[in-house]
Amino acid sequence: MPVVTAGLVAAAAVLPGSAFSSAAFGNGHTALQPRTPAELLAAVRTSSVRSVSGTVVETTRLGLPPLPGADRSASLQWQSLVAGSHTARVWADGPGRQRLAMLGQLAESDVVRNGQDLWTYASDTTAVTHAVVPSDASKAMTAPADIRGFTPQAAADKALQAIDPTTAVSVRADAVVAGRTTYTLRLAPRTAGSTIRQVLIAVDGATSVPLRVQVYGAGSSPAFETAFTDISFARPAATVFAFVPPAGASVTTRSLLSRTQAGSSDKAAARLRAAAEPMASMMIGSGWTSIAAFRPGNSPRRDASTATMLDQLSTVQPNGDRLVRTPLVNALLTRDGRAFVGAVTPELLLRAAAGNAG
Repeated sequence: MPVVTAGLVAAAAVLPGSAFSSAAFGNGHTALQPRTPAELLAAVRTSSVRSVSGTVVETTRLGLPPLPGADRSASLQWQSLVAGSHTARVWADGPGRQRLAMLGQLAESDVVRNGQDLWTYASDTTAVTHAVVPSDASKAMTAPADIRGFTPQAAADKALQAIDPTTAVSVRADAVVAGRTTYTLRLAPRTAGSTIRQVLIAVDGATSVPLRVQVYGAGSSPAFETAFTDISFARPAATVFAFVPPAGASVTTRSLLSRTQAGSSDKAAARLRAAAEPMASMMIGSGWTSIAAFRPGNSPRRDASTATMLDQLSTVQPNGDRLVRTPLVNALLTRDGRAFVGAVTPELLLRAAAGNAG
């Protein structure tokens, strides 16, 4: 959900918008010095923080029906992350030492990287996997996980990396997030057709690290939100990254073959390359009204739970196509197997499908 939503949001214009900072907080927090949108965006892009630890809570309010056991699950699969609230603990000491613990009511899933050792663990199955990351990780056929993808940093990066004039940018009143004073960047579309009303990004006043990202649709509450509830920029202890498989756990060793090791004729490597290709055939439009188009046979896979969810949310069009509507992201599933997904109005999806009938 962070990638899908933030990717569709990705548009911002560095315009001479307003600079704002509150005069006082009255709760022990010092007000920040005023910054323009351009200054704040530059600070976020040049932030060089290497060490961080804390708790991240992600909440999605798309009106999706809950999946069985989703509230107790610690799975990293998308089906368990598209509804409700989910909590993760994160630790990082540069790209080579990272740890993510996804917490459920009765379970925990961990991803730990300590130098060239990469471990994953699921408490509900006691399954452990171990892989050795090549010395040049960029040559790995399967890239090691980066915990920043599960923090507000990833959502903020997606929202800010594509800059065009379709977005109004301003700096709003200071806020307090995870006990730290933050600037608030506001992004809002200038064009019609988007289901997104605004995106608010809370940026730490001292480190310029994004601490919270909120995406608003028509409602008064954010349809998607990811935020630190506590955070520290102190270097985590080395013991945090020293993973030892629990007693009785089954350990599976897997390979992260390098491209030079795999060879062009290796069938397994070919399958990995094919799996790494983007599913979307094309992106239609740009900025706030971007639509991801999937070709027949290459749409996201649906299991029984997903199919039930889609049935509850979709309406059948006169031509037999299915329109799936949520407060933020809409999708059109055509009879011939195509899919069009975007944070846009149904009218734009229908127009995109009609213009890409082939």
